[in-house]
Amino acid sequence: STFTNEFLCAIMKSRNTMRTKKMKICLTEAMKFIKELEQEKQQLTEYEDRYCKVSYREGEPVSVSDYDYAETREKIDGLDMRVLAVRSALAKANCTVMADEKFTIAEALVYLAQLQKKREQLEFLSRQRQLSRRITENGTLEYTKCTYDVAKAAADLADVRRGINRIQMAIDRANLTNYIEV
Repeated sequence: STFTNEFLCAIMKSRNTMRTKKMKICLTEAMKFIKELEQEKQQLTEYEDRYCKVSYREGEPVSVSDYDYAETREKIDGLDMRVLAVRSALAKANCTVMADEKFTIAEALVYLAQLQKKREQLEFLSRQRQLSRRITENGTLEYTKCTYDVAKAAADLADVRRGINRIQMAIDRANLTNYIEV
């Protein structure tokens, strides 16, 4: 289709432009650069939303707007291509750069999410009382005993928290010390 051909041409144009203007940045800078590009796109979109129409009253001349559909679309498409290029380079780096001796950055991010879920459950388990009692409505004493060692859950929680800190620091270090060309 025409749209697909135009999109592919824009990608190729963007890649050719980027090949001549490559810069080397660390992965953290790449993430911040993506945010800046997304903010720039958001501003263009908001501008477009505000100025893509003009209102006028019957019998009055139509106001002239400096909004240009083709120019705005071209700028937004250019930003999208730049974001695509940086995200692609970042994704490739995440799959190849080692965060620590065991995990690539991508694997470390998955592992971090798993540890955070594990931490949530261990926080719940470690807040329980090993043995509790209460008096029921009919005056009988009822005991509730955990079928696991609450102290062990608390110790495991401390280990998981240390693991989360360690993997977060490894990811941060890898993001600051590894570079990509964009």
